[in-house]
Amino acid sequence: MTNGAGSLCAMRQYFSFAARHQPYMVRHSYVHELRSAATYPLAGALAEGAFTSVVAAKYFDASPLLVAVITAAPMFGNIGALFWSQMAEHRSKVRFVNWLQLGVVSLIAAVAITYPMPRHIGAWVFAAVIISARVLVAGILTIRSTIWRLNYPRHVRGQIIARISAVATLVLATATYGGAKWLDYQPTAYVMLYPMAAILGVIGIWQFSQIRVRHEWRLRRPARLLVARPEDMAQTSESNLLNYQPAPVGRGNFWRDAAQVLKDDPRFREYMRWQFLSGMAFMMMTPPLLLMVSREMTDRKRDYALATLIVQVIPMVISIVCAQIWAPFFDRVSILTFRVVQGIVSVAALLVMFAGAIYDQLWLIGVSQFLIGVSNGAGNLAWSLGHNDFAPADKAGTYMAVNVMLTGTRGFFAPFLGIWLYSTMVGRYVFGICALFSAVGQFGFYRMSRKYVMLRAGHDGAVQQPAAREPAPAAVGS
Repeated sequence: MTNGAGSLCAMRQYFSFAARHQPYMVRHSYVHELRSAATYPLAGALAEGAFTSVVAAKYFDASPLLVAVITAAPMFGNIGALFWSQMAEHRSKVRFVNWLQLGVVSLIAAVAITYPMPRHIGAWVFAAVIISARVLVAGILTIRSTIWRLNYPRHVRGQIIARISAVATLVLATATYGGAKWLDYQPTAYVMLYPMAAILGVIGIWQFSQIRVRHEWRLRRPARLLVARPEDMAQTSESNLLNYQPAPVGRGNFWRDAAQVLKDDPRFREYMRWQFLSGMAFMMMTPPLLLMVSREMTDRKRDYALATLIVQVIPMVISIVCAQIWAPFFDRVSILTFRVVQGIVSVAALLVMFAGAIYDQLWLIGVSQFLIGVSNGAGNLAWSLGHNDFAPADKAGTYMAVNVMLTGTRGFFAPFLGIWLYSTMVGRYVFGICALFSAVGQFGFYRMSRKYVMLRAGHDGAVQQPAAREPAPAAVGS
């Protein structure tokens, strides 16, 4: 009975959003981040690639190329991630994020200017506004990663971020589905929908401005003249690294910084390689999926809600639930083990999608999107926080920026490769190619998990050692 009561109490803590279940030192930031996540995403939701692509395909009658451009909009912004990381150096992280958020809501409101334009022109202006918004969003993601690193200890970080992401994702799903239902009745309503969401998003910006960043002064104080070698930093504990300040780096050197990080950290370089390949599979899949569902499996001019439900709401909602399930596992294991387990679900999702496309069954596409939601629940954690298992404490922002930049790099070509294969070469067999790419990437993660032992000692940047004389990792689920 006692064990059962203890288990029930643990489950309540895992799934409860109450601040009292979190360490006292994180409660202030946690509460304000939750409140911001409940309002700001009302604006951000309408810049999401899936929803904007449905609007473009149905209202603007966008070409396959334009659908690919809009789908790739989040990735274009990621190229500038290292620029934002450099710009935020020695500045208040929260204030910097607030300025970027204000830029996003201003651009979202500006979507209304496309209404009086001819649709073929308005479509490209719409795409330009969305891409500009996503450039700013990339900066928010990069800098927010540093805030999370400083504010939330590693042993609870995954669970806290899962809760914040759950609230934001629920708001995203509700806003996009509600907006899609409105567009079913009045397709021109987007001219009111976007400015209204932008106004509500300002509330979230004010909530985020109340966050205090722990120990931020250590990252903002003047740099020391002596700079530790990267190989020395890799063997230094986080507590020592908090007392280390690198020499200042001139503006415009972020490309050099990225190259240096990848050169100095072979394990992170290999991790980025397999993440690049597995992520490319999903980027290639997205534009063909949006066109197939929006124009071939639903009505070309209507069914906004049904198309949005399939391509965005289902994976979003499922990821909310699954993030809470994945988070405790993420906090217990290394990022490599975590990626291996997640990869099984990812490959299965793409195989089911391939079957649904070949047999023209929308319900199978829905099942695959359900599985993608399960995978995304893990993927959002791994993408946002996985670099911390490699990064020294003072370089977390730069490592995250490299992660975001490489995501943007593949976003420059993967959606276009996918739509080209779909439109001119292999048709719906493109989903089989995506499943193959994903399988190769996940096999790479598996080989890394056998090659390296990533030691956890209650801090990030743990020493990583070859597993040449170590026993094989435990089986999945153990």
